[in-house]
Amino acid sequence: MGELLKQIRHDNMQAMKEKDEVRKGVCSLLISSIALAEKESGKVLTKDEELVYVQKELKQTKEELESIPDSRPELKEKAQQKIAIIESYLPKQMSDDEIREALEKIIAEKGLDHTKKSQGQVMKAMMAEYKGKTDGRTVARVLGTLL
Repeated sequence: MGELLKQIRHDNMQAMKEKDEVRKGVCSLLISSIALAEKESGKVLTKDEELVYVQKELKQTKEELESIPDSRPELKEKAQQKIAIIESYLPKQMSDDEIREALEKIIAEKGLDHTKKSQGQVMKAMMAEYKGKTDGRTVARVLGTLL
């Protein structure tokens, strides 16, 4: 069992004791996702591999939040609580300015032009180097302002 999975299971038990339904639900979701991946791969996942599944849940929850109509503020609030819980298991996320700096560094190191043709190479390098610290959607948005 991976390090992160142990932490999430511990937090799940704590949430059950405290009757925190939102945290319990998030933990259960993350546990099942990571545990299934471990079972399918037949090995204990590394922390980076575990983070992939946490990020996937974060992305899905953010998409869920966007689809909730404004007439349902209680559902929006619950989704925002879930997002905060999921983010607590991820490394500190990069700000737009930090992403912009990292992108500029990658473009300079690789000797690429500030054109749309470079976008694929820059995205690939950025996501490999800063895995878990940002998501593709945010990087693509910031990169769009640079190219």
